[in-house]
Amino acid sequence: MGSRTMPSNIFLSFAMEHKSLVDQFRRQVKESCSAMNLRDYSIKEPVEGAWKAYAEQRIRASTATICLVGDSTWQSEPVNWEVRKSAELQKRVLAVYLQSEIRKVPAALSEIGVAPMPWNIKAIVGELSGTEYRAA
Repeated sequence: MGSRTMPSNIFLSFAMEHKSLVDQFRRQVKESCSAMNLRDYSIKEPVEGAWKAYAEQRIRASTATICLVGDSTWQSEPVNWEVRKSAELQKRVLAVYLQSEIRKVPAALSEIGVAPMPWNIKAIVGELSGTEYRAA
């Protein structure tokens, strides 16, 4: 099995109530792997249905999607839509737990067979690049 190259544009899908954890995740990724460009379409103002068009543009321009899963992410319609759209566009989808003790995940992740992994930046980067991470 050959190794994949590191995706440079990653779309982040998350529930807005977890933005502070997402910002922390972004900082850790930037410190660990500056070649990764994290994108999302955070809805800052209500734009009716137009957000889907903007989010789809970002997803199309990305090589992979990371769904960041917090305690209420399972009920986020935008997250479920973004994950389904990513799969439809044949983008690689990973999911990462933002918190421990999460009991429910977005239905879209279950539909495409993606289980969240723990928040471990080296392991996530390894998964995205196709290289195995071994803890020291």
